[in-house]
Amino acid sequence: MIGLYLIGVGAEPAEGGQDPIKMVGWVELVVGLLLATQVFLLVQQSSLSPIGGLNVVLAGLVLLFAIFFIAFGIALIKGGDLRVIGNLAVPVGILAGAYVSFDLFEGTFMFQSSTLWWVVVFLMVAGFTYGKVPAKILGYALIITAIWGFAPVVYLALDQPIP
Repeated sequence: MIGLYLIGVGAEPAEGGQDPIKMVGWVELVVGLLLATQVFLLVQQSSLSPIGGLNVVLAGLVLLFAIFFIAFGIALIKGGDLRVIGNLAVPVGILAGAYVSFDLFEGTFMFQSSTLWWVVVFLMVAGFTYGKVPAKILGYALIITAIWGFAPVVYLALDQPIP
């Protein structure tokens, strides 16, 4: 949603209506809360899982994303200064990038490539909030992120292993 908003699709409020960015904020907040719930489930199931530690390690990455999306959602809803979100995006991006080097994820192309792309996007978010990255560039990057994020679902739907 935010990608489309940034490239100008649905960016103008209806006459006498609210700015659509507030609704985007609510969606971002819900995504963050759902990710936080997923963290809880990953940690809870780690002792039951044959892969054990992988769930806990993955929960750490999901927690980073949850914190970011919750903060981003609140900032959009309240109309806060997005530079704070840009400042948060830098460490989240760097820490997400560290996950690519973990042996647990070696050979998982989809995970590694999408995580590296998220690093780029988080750094672009920081650049955008400080006026260094144009909105349309970030918007298209976020649209690519959404498409790439659904690629594993397509593999599963086609009964194919996720690369």
